[in-house]
Amino acid sequence: MSATIRTAPRPAEASGHSVTAPGWLVSPVFDLLFLVNAWWMVAFVPGFLSTERVPHIEFWQIYFLTTPHRWITLLLVATDPDRRAGRSWLFAAMALLGVLVVAAVRFGTGGFLCLLLVDYVWNAWHFAAQHAGILRMYARKSGGGRPWLETWGLRSLVFYTSIRLAGWSYGWTAGWSAAQTGLIAADVVMSLPMLTLLLSEFCARPWQRPGKVTYAASVGLLYLTLLAALATGRTTLVLSLTVAAAAFHAVEYLAVVTYYAERRRTQGSRGLFRKMTQSWGLILSAYVVIGGLIATVAERWSPDFWLGINLWAAGLHYAYDGLIWKLRAPGTAAVLGVQMPQNARHDVQPPAGAASRELPQLVATSEHS
Repeated sequence: MSATIRTAPRPAEASGHSVTAPGWLVSPVFDLLFLVNAWWMVAFVPGFLSTERVPHIEFWQIYFLTTPHRWITLLLVATDPDRRAGRSWLFAAMALLGVLVVAAVRFGTGGFLCLLLVDYVWNAWHFAAQHAGILRMYARKSGGGRPWLETWGLRSLVFYTSIRLAGWSYGWTAGWSAAQTGLIAADVVMSLPMLTLLLSEFCARPWQRPGKVTYAASVGLLYLTLLAALATGRTTLVLSLTVAAAAFHAVEYLAVVTYYAERRRTQGSRGLFRKMTQSWGLILSAYVVIGGLIATVAERWSPDFWLGINLWAAGLHYAYDGLIWKLRAPGTAAVLGVQMPQNARHDVQPPAGAASRELPQLVATSEHS
């Protein structure tokens, strides 16, 4: 293994995409469809739920979006040495530990109830971290932004709303007027950072940062609306927005992995994953379809086993994501094309055109033999 110094490739050259308006990760069309995901607003359509109050897309969301998006992290770690970054032993140890924990809980308690509780809370945090991470990717593409407000304003809203949803589902405060009043006050307080962020973005030449502003508006409005629906007891809207939020999360994750795969075609270590990127569209489509079909059959064949193995995969998905997508790591930021500009300031927005001026940067990379 030898270290070399090279100039970071331009995002357009590395990914094969043509140069687009500054501030988008891939292109306006791709980002709007698969990252901004404004289509979540179909949840407001009256026919979104069946007469049994079950969203019509729930089957597809669970088996062909949520399940594949969790398992693809394991596939990525197994096939891509750049994401493991010399930590193969750590990822293997975590996988083994996960098996032991799931098996111990199942045979020790006769079920998975405590793991399901842990999974829900960890998943809520994972949702929050992922959305905040993608917003920071857009901020970096646009010159820096406001790191603390963008990270914690969105992260706190998503996590709080998810926990609030659990309390609403089980009626923890039903009939307790003092608790209801306290929750309304908490709802307002937890909404303020995100509202402040959105206001600041829309008041500071938003047309200079179209990707960042539209993403922040879309995900922020989704969770602010869900929180408002919880506060006002609008059951139908809560059910619709919950499924829309799960689909939003899975689609944007698959989109980020696709964006990463496209850029890895010409960057990083050689190996199985880089070979896969040459036909990524076909591989991803086959993976989602076949994975979804296997999930539907496996759940009917052995529900208990399928639940256990999915809890194992979900835990690894959360843990691995926290290790492989850190934007503070220069190699990760470089391959995603979101290096922080050297002249960026965190307390102001960049002047017009600043995001399109690409600065040569020295990036230390490892050549794997």
